[in-house]
Amino acid sequence: LETIKYRYYCIYMLMLMPLLIASGRDFGPMLIAERRTKVYGRTDGGPGAALNAEGEVLKSNNTPSEDTPCKWWNMVFPIVMLVVYIFYLLAYTGDDGSGSQSFVDKMQNADAYSALLWGTMAAALTAVGFYLIQDKHMDRIIFFNVKGYISRAKRGFASLKNKFRRTPDQDENTEGEEEVHARVLMSYSEAMTSFLLGMEKIFGAIVVLTLAWASGAIMSAVGLGK
Repeated sequence: LETIKYRYYCIYMLMLMPLLIASGRDFGPMLIAERRTKVYGRTDGGPGAALNAEGEVLKSNNTPSEDTPCKWWNMVFPIVMLVVYIFYLLAYTGDDGSGSQSFVDKMQNADAYSALLWGTMAAALTAVGFYLIQDKHMDRIIFFNVKGYISRAKRGFASLKNKFRRTPDQDENTEGEEEVHARVLMSYSEAMTSFLLGMEKIFGAIVVLTLAWASGAIMSAVGLGK
């Protein structure tokens, strides 16, 4: 924490980003890329596009379906909860029980590894729960759609009951009716798929952090930190 005030680049970027957002202007390579996108309609990602092993542009397998309304709170809420969980766990793990510690003292004595690990998992589970309580229907979001839950349960029970008695015509009619009903914003299987895809994208960073923590522990064990 003592080195934060000397991290000039990070402080500068924290000041620069709000200015760029407020002014709507950009500079350097980002300005060139923005002009290529807006003026020339470029959509291939340009020289900075992520490529796969075959040299082709990577395509996202984690984008929402076309009928999913894009609401700001579905992005902001998980991030806010992640910050809240991590800071709470940092303060919790750094508390020595004396009651005389300041917040900074708790941060300095905190177990950052445990706070990041459990805070990230808690935020992920909270986000999944938050998405499961939302239903989407005709470009609208419905919170706690109790009638929809009951209707969905009845349809599932009826489908299970008539599973071996349906004709092809009945199956087509059922599929057509299913599109009319409200559906959950993100199903459990979609949430697990998104979770695994997210883990894949940050796996490299996790390896680096794990090696850094391991190196720090080894240095402390052999006395290099003294």
